[in-house]
Amino acid sequence: MTTHRLLLLLLGLAVFTGGHAQLSRYSLDIQMSASDFVDTIQVEWQQQQIYVPVEIGDTTYRFLLDTGSGQTVVYSDSPFLDLCDGAGQMIAHDAIGVSDTVQVVSMPPMTIGSVTFTGCQATVHRRAVSGRAFDGILGFDLVCRGLSLKIDVAGRRIIWSDRKDFFDDEPGFDARYRLNFHVPFVSVSPFGKFTEEVLFDTGSRKFYAINKQSFDQGEKTLTMPLARQVEGRTMGRHAIGNYGAEPRGEVVFLALQRLKLSDFTFTDVHAVTTQGGSHLGAPLLEKGTVVFNPRRRRLRFMPYEGGQECRVGNAQLEIAFVAQQGMPAVGLVWEGGEPYRQGFREGDVVTAIDGRPVRSITQFNAWGFERGRAYRFTLRSPRGFTHEALWVRIPE
Repeated sequence: MTTHRLLLLLLGLAVFTGGHAQLSRYSLDIQMSASDFVDTIQVEWQQQQIYVPVEIGDTTYRFLLDTGSGQTVVYSDSPFLDLCDGAGQMIAHDAIGVSDTVQVVSMPPMTIGSVTFTGCQATVHRRAVSGRAFDGILGFDLVCRGLSLKIDVAGRRIIWSDRKDFFDDEPGFDARYRLNFHVPFVSVSPFGKFTEEVLFDTGSRKFYAINKQSFDQGEKTLTMPLARQVEGRTMGRHAIGNYGAEPRGEVVFLALQRLKLSDFTFTDVHAVTTQGGSHLGAPLLEKGTVVFNPRRRRLRFMPYEGGQECRVGNAQLEIAFVAQQGMPAVGLVWEGGEPYRQGFREGDVVTAIDGRPVRSITQFNAWGFERGRAYRFTLRSPRGFTHEALWVRIPE
């Protein structure tokens, strides 16, 4: 389940003056306190997400590094929001295509590593999933501003520089990326000769997800070889944008023999289709470093273990929970997975865990599940029948 997707398709900034809305262009007027610099920042890598320390005032906050977001994002409960200045409104789309008008603010000076950034604008959102694991999002606008960026999760660090050629001698496999609404899209080949453009999205915990319409196009031309890579099909929904879950539809479970990015091949890749956009997610960073070169619009991938291919071997998505009238409900369950064997079905609402009532999805998301421990879930089916399932929520 994608817990926080904020692909901001920036359609315009509405600045209100004298009661009239005026549209202005997306701004990259971000000032940096240093020039001709190289900076290394130690980051956290937790649950396949990158967290960067950002200093605002005298306090250090935790920001998610999300290349799928076009700019900085803050939340209505971010503790520094009262230090921001209003800057109008913007129409924003989330990763499943739902749009809304959101507030835009000017951020106070932000210090990341040894460099202070001023003039950053941010959109303000309510959290799609409750809990405050991080205080804001650093989007791709800093790269678009001209910073070359290297992500090295094995070393728990990012390195960035405003020098044009700093990473030119780095080894690796180059892929050209295209900016679409200020976020990077690259071409991949998931099966046969079929290729598609996908968002390179470090905010997603899925290694690869393919848009259902894109999958259908590939299936029309590659029926037999693709059929051998289908693990199952069912109805449901799993992707969550900033404004809710994706529409219900057919979901295809895939065991891809290979996924090509440029001249590099990932093998044994499990993936699912989505009503939202196709994307490569943060788990790819566990396989190698990634360098973004904004001047040449190139992404360079260097595998940690060398060679021209590596095995992914990621687990298939077995179950996903979504909000249904404020309660946690099964949005998707794979028939080949353990939750299905234990009795979970699409549409089931979780009403209790080990006899303790569950009163909201907020409470469910904050539940302190222990790794390797089996819990007894009380479930209410769409027809109103109650049944139980014994399941290890977080496997060893």
